[in-house]
Amino acid sequence: MDIARSSVVKQAPRFLLLAVGAYLFLQTSVCLWEKLFFDRLAREVSALGSPLMGKLVVVDPGHGGPDPGVVRGGVREKDITLAVARRLNHFLRQAGAEVVMTREEDRDLADPDLWDMKERKRQDLERRIALANRLQADVFLSLHVNSFEETDEYGAQTFYQAGSEESRRLAEAIQQELQSLLGNTERLPKAGDYLVGRLAQMPAVVVEIGFLTHPEEKKLLQDPAYQSKVAFAVYAGLTKFFAQGR
Repeated sequence: MDIARSSVVKQAPRFLLLAVGAYLFLQTSVCLWEKLFFDRLAREVSALGSPLMGKLVVVDPGHGGPDPGVVRGGVREKDITLAVARRLNHFLRQAGAEVVMTREEDRDLADPDLWDMKERKRQDLERRIALANRLQADVFLSLHVNSFEETDEYGAQTFYQAGSEESRRLAEAIQQELQSLLGNTERLPKAGDYLVGRLAQMPAVVVEIGFLTHPEEKKLLQDPAYQSKVAFAVYAGLTKFFAQGR
């Protein structure tokens, strides 16, 4: 091995270390920037006199524990919904809302020894809604990630119980902000018959924040900055809903 080549080989670990260091610095800087940016927006909204002050919001990160939700290429719905829910929790608290999350870690609310997954999912979901009912929450927000057989479907969308006027207004307010702030969805709120809507004693909305089966949206859903944008859009929609009067 000649001297020049030997020198390059010896320097390689150092170059690799510097490259990794630069990457981590860039990632940290981006995360810090997006946190400062959205925190400032939240404070500006709050300074105007937040309609969220004193409101009790139950935020439900979908799935958890043995139920991963949609999984594509090792990316799990339960992890994305929890990440977005944590950011939403932060924004809501800054605005003076009281927030209860149905889960703050990777778990569900079903009995540990219940192994029939169909029954476990139902019990888990019923307990999440029962928690909101018991607390007499002002709203119930359930965050999920969508999927489809074809990979060309994309875009965040809200769902509400048919016949519930309050839930319809909430779904529309959040959908408008998702369209405005994300700029990548033209979907409209969709009414239907959902267990969440049937059991909830307050306005309740399911927010499908994007499609994990869409390649580009899958990348976005893993991006902390995009997760903050989604959380802020939901927060802004909720603010609009209460500003209109409930």
